Amino acid sequence: MKRPAVTNVPSRHLPFRWTGPEVASPGTRPVFLYLRLSRAHGDGQDAIERQRIDLTRMLTGEGGWTIMGEYVDRDSASSYATRERRGWRALNAAITSGRVEAVAFWKLDRTSRIAARCLEWVAQCQRRGVTLLSHQDSSEELNSVAAGAKLVTGVKALLAEAETDTMSERQRAAKRHAAPAGFMNGGRPPFGWQPGPRIVDAVGRSGRRLVPDPVEHPALKDAVTLLLGGAGLRQVATHWYSTYGIRGPSGGLVAEEMVRRAVTSPRMLGYRPHLVPEHRAGVKVELLDYIARTPEGEPVISQEPVCDFPTWMRVQEALSSRGTVARNGWGSRAWLLTGLLTCPCGRPLHGVAQSQKPGPDGQRPIRYVYRCKANRIYGAGACPAGASITATAAEQHVTQWFFDYLSGPRIEEDHARMVDELHHAVGRVEAELAVVREEREALLANQGQTQFRGGMVNVLFGMLRDVQERIDRLETELLALGDGVPAILTRDQIAEAWPTLNNESRKMLLRQVIQRVDLRAGRGTAAARITILLRSDLAGSEQLA
Repeated sequence: MKRPAVTNVPSRHLPFRWTGPEVASPGTRPVFLYLRLSRAHGDGQDAIERQRIDLTRMLTGEGGWTIMGEYVDRDSASSYATRERRGWRALNAAITSGRVEAVAFWKLDRTSRIAARCLEWVAQCQRRGVTLLSHQDSSEELNSVAAGAKLVTGVKALLAEAETDTMSERQRAAKRHAAPAGFMNGGRPPFGWQPGPRIVDAVGRSGRRLVPDPVEHPALKDAVTLLLGGAGLRQVATHWYSTYGIRGPSGGLVAEEMVRRAVTSPRMLGYRPHLVPEHRAGVKVELLDYIARTPEGEPVISQEPVCDFPTWMRVQEALSSRGTVARNGWGSRAWLLTGLLTCPCGRPLHGVAQSQKPGPDGQRPIRYVYRCKANRIYGAGACPAGASITATAAEQHVTQWFFDYLSGPRIEEDHARMVDELHHAVGRVEAELAVVREEREALLANQGQTQFRGGMVNVLFGMLRDVQERIDRLETELLALGDGVPAILTRDQIAEAWPTLNNESRKMLLRQVIQRVDLRAGRGTAAARITILLRSDLAGSEQLA
């Protein structure tokens, strides 16, 4: 939600930027930088630049390297953030494809602060022949397969994880103290309020409370009046746009769901949310169960409320009574190709129900299409093509192609290839398992040594635990591979079962064969505009059962 008082939006780092020549200089090897700064730090670009300067000086001093590009993240290295770090995911994809042969980073904990994942990533790079270079760590230890070198790398990874755990404990303690006092604890202020001056409460706790935003707080009061008067969420968004200049991310109206979240939040009552669980699809959370309370059990009033409790409950009843049945929503039909159908801009197409002009009976017929929403979500110009196609035509074409595929010789060839890949996978896992078991024996042999006494015993036990977890994972993977490639289901078998399958089961069968369905922009038949890419033609092929 764009706010009128905010004129400068912080720039986001591109996950990858090519900075060097097209090919490495003669006599040198190509190397890529990985730069990461935790978003908890405020120095931002300066810290990234310091890492870049240090690594450039180190590689220039060593000689024999040409810096080709850099992968950049501004996020933490915790367990949740590894899913969000775009630069990290792009780097690993490039390593898997073989495009990256050497990686330079400032320190090992820039890659990951989870010991098991860090060691697994180092081992993966060693297997693929990727050279690791560090400004603060010994590159020889990172690239060595000797047990002693792995031991040192493991100790560093465990110390980084312990440091992260300590910081997390401090942050959780700070949140526990800030909640009863009604103080902010970082993050972006909620819609309707802004950070106030730092104060000290009656018991000596220091912090900042929220104060009404001069634009957004009156807008919330207007929303309450409008909703109780029978207006809809879109009318509220229109009022905000025309009266207060409150815009959405793309510059248009604020999304209806954003309005709903604002007016249904307990912050409308002045309450402070606390320990709210992570959102899960299909699970409704009663937000009043997750607010900060005093030792006596009363809600903590952390900011000026918008309305009183009875008025807020009337707003909730007004919204719930209207429901969503009048909307031609995404879930009004079963969409077979969501997640597979792709626009020329590279983004997935969404299922959309379009109301047509009323017929003679006054009813509005519904037309179902797959459409790219990139321009609506990311702003005008995000998708120059704007591809769309009628849902029925696209689904009929892909379904017919699927059954034709089952009838042709290609499925026999793919099955034979999968059997061959299975044998290679079993050999790979067995080789990794042998190496990890050797690491465990080397660690066990270090028990009682002088360097592992006192507090370092816990470090050794932690490394043994991580190694055992890797062994268990590999043994589980090997057991799963032992099931072999399932027998091929024939066309007649699938055709007989197809009418009885629900939409999710049909999508699962398609995804076993199809990696992606590309749609060409413009007009024409589905056959002329659709290109189907098989999993067997791309990396990461899967089995057809």
